[in-house]
Amino acid sequence: MSANNNDLTADEGSVARTSLWRLATGLIVFLVVFALLRNADHQQRIVASVFAAAVTLWITEALPLAITALLSTVALVALGGLPHKEAFGAYGDQIVLLFIGSFIIAKSMEESGLDRRLSFMLLSRKWATKTASSTLLSLGVIACVISLFVSNTATTAMLLPIGVTILRAIGVEKRGHPVSTSYLLMLTWGSSIAVGTIIGTPPNVIGVGLIRETTGTTITFLDWAMFAMPITILMLLFAWMHLRWWRKVEPPKTEVAQKIAQRELKEMGPMTDAQRNTMIAFFVALTLWLLPGVIEYSLGSASELAKTWKDRVPEAVAALAGASLLFILPCRGVAAGRAMTWAQTRKIEWGTILLFAGGLALGKATFESGLAQSVGDWVASTTGANDVWMITAITTAMAIILSELASNTASATTMVPISIAIALGADVSPIAPALGATIGSNLGFMLPISTPPNAIVYSSGLIPPGVMLRAGLIYDIVGFGVTMLCLRLILPPMGLA
Repeated sequence: MSANNNDLTADEGSVARTSLWRLATGLIVFLVVFALLRNADHQQRIVASVFAAAVTLWITEALPLAITALLSTVALVALGGLPHKEAFGAYGDQIVLLFIGSFIIAKSMEESGLDRRLSFMLLSRKWATKTASSTLLSLGVIACVISLFVSNTATTAMLLPIGVTILRAIGVEKRGHPVSTSYLLMLTWGSSIAVGTIIGTPPNVIGVGLIRETTGTTITFLDWAMFAMPITILMLLFAWMHLRWWRKVEPPKTEVAQKIAQRELKEMGPMTDAQRNTMIAFFVALTLWLLPGVIEYSLGSASELAKTWKDRVPEAVAALAGASLLFILPCRGVAAGRAMTWAQTRKIEWGTILLFAGGLALGKATFESGLAQSVGDWVASTTGANDVWMITAITTAMAIILSELASNTASATTMVPISIAIALGADVSPIAPALGATIGSNLGFMLPISTPPNAIVYSSGLIPPGVMLRAGLIYDIVGFGVTMLCLRLILPPMGLA
């Protein structure tokens, strides 16, 4: 017993030392950047040093990501990088409220079991599981559709047991088996490529918020879907075509998957009031998200009705209106009498919301201090990048690379301000580069540490790291190409490039 305690103490000491070194690295980076910029404007020195230290702490994960974001805001105010009203005002930005509303609806889907019901409803269809290839596509579609509105982490965590059950039933639950690796990679990829809605991933909300702050351009829910949904669809189709090649392995019979889904649906019984109310809340929010854009495209942005809807029903109002219904509509079968309670909302990823708000404050500081303009001028003159699409390609690639090493939220918080700065330095529109960096931040597929969905499916023990690395590298490259193609073809007609 004593030896075990000593071993435990030694392990804890090692972890503590590692954590201290990571914290020290952030401080060292702060001091180095501050020293290197001794000839720069004092406010820019502070902002650049805090920004560099925050990125370092995000990559090393020396602290929880949200705590790093909060500390960066505190440092900006305490050291004179940004006035306190502007710094802490970022935490009350309307985009933060959009996040909160959509997270509540997503949590209700998870708590009520609506996401599982929808998954089994699809898998219970004969055409969905007729062959190994159609089952692969069905898993990808389920993961992608749910993840358009629910956290990709929650989606993957919910679908992994379903996927493993199917693999076990068809007899391919083996480490490294081509079918098992393809099915599980389809789950994580399907969850991660759901960039077709603003609320699909945290980087999307970050990108929209920073674009609005720096350019005054508001990208509506419908605007976003017009250029981002094609990216999601093309990426999903490529994933299916790429992963369906079983490398000379006989495809298994998958009809049993339909029986499993039908059995699960039967055990779940009829749709509950909580699930029904969640669907009502979701469709109310979705309608209010889409309606202002539909009115604008139908009547023109200058029409009085379009202006009124845009001003009075922004995305945050839509999300909060839908979420509020979950606490209002009566609900049988649950003790509280409502689909959601405040106790359940405590399970929401509030840390992600704080991380996002802290990122907004950092982004605001880079522009208010003039640092963004200085960095943009330097990068533009150094690289010679003076064309909007060349800059978009550079920032998209940089975001994809960074997303392999840091969380997609941290990647977006870092790369979107940089992309806007580079574009402004080259005197071109920053919207396309910012959108490229935003979407690129979602496309880290190579490593188990790249995204929580990757880590979740890797934890199954069925995917060798080499397989994830090789397949993910190909998918990273495809993601870059698809993103550039869609932005290049769709943004100009929309007037966003």
